[in-house]
Amino acid sequence: MVIDGAVTLTGSMNWTRGAAANSENLNLVSSPAVAVAYAAYWHNRLTASVRFERREDWCRGPSPDARLGGC
Repeated sequence: MVIDGAVTLTGSMNWTRGAAANSENLNLVSSPAVAVAYAAYWHNRLTASVRFERREDWCRGPSPDARLGGC
């Protein structure tokens, strides 16, 4: 997450109510240079992305473990 072009939050933080009970990883970097680099990378990935079109046949079959069910 880039905030105001100056602060970057990075890590594997789950933004849920249960986060306080989990072992979360959140790093705050107060650097406009880092924020610019993260934002540029995100925009680069955005331009390379393609829209996901939902298909009903996306599943390759049922799970081998019956407890997990199919897709």
